[in-house]
Amino acid sequence: MDTFIFFLLGFGYFCLFIWGLVLSRNYGLLNLTNVVLLVIIGLIYDNLIIAFGRFIGEGKLLENLSYARFWLHALFTPTLILFAWSICFRTGLPWAKKTFWKAVAWLMTIGGILYELLASIKGLKLKPKWKNDVLTYESAAPSDSLIMVIIITLVLGIVGFILMRKFRFPWLFIGTLVMILGGILAIWIKNFPIMNVLEFILIISLLMTRQFSNQKSKSS
Repeated sequence: MDTFIFFLLGFGYFCLFIWGLVLSRNYGLLNLTNVVLLVIIGLIYDNLIIAFGRFIGEGKLLENLSYARFWLHALFTPTLILFAWSICFRTGLPWAKKTFWKAVAWLMTIGGILYELLASIKGLKLKPKWKNDVLTYESAAPSDSLIMVIIITLVLGIVGFILMRKFRFPWLFIGTLVMILGGILAIWIKNFPIMNVLEFILIISLLMTRQFSNQKSKSS
């Protein structure tokens, strides 16, 4: 069952990637809000490698393919801080146009990537893990990535709250809130990849926010 869910998520993320490309059509791929496309690429790879794990089997091939999962997470996930700032900039929030906040966004993103590389990638050793008939290679040591996930979730939640108060656009805040509640539910729900599913919902909310910023840019 879980294998099917991960295949379905991989296909779903591919569809979201196409949606993201369509949203970028009139603004070019160099727009900073398009960093969400990098995150989606990482999630397509992540979910498909997990889905194919049991068919590939234990060994060096799956282990090496799994290392890329951790690298993509470390390099791409912190860029969501840039996404959050760029959304504020494109929707015309005055404070976001100040050089100070742009610098803060870049520094937090670069700092987040460096932190992930040092805390999660440096010295990374993987071991096979079977769960609900799904085979993955996971870190043999406890991961410190939770700190970065909390920071990114907090940034997205704050920006989502600002957009909800300023423009009555609630979806980013709702997507972030769903992730937070999902993290709490995951403590009790062990036999279903709830965080992977709710992560998909969060990405949908990010693309909806991207679409909203396009509309605001056109109207301004």
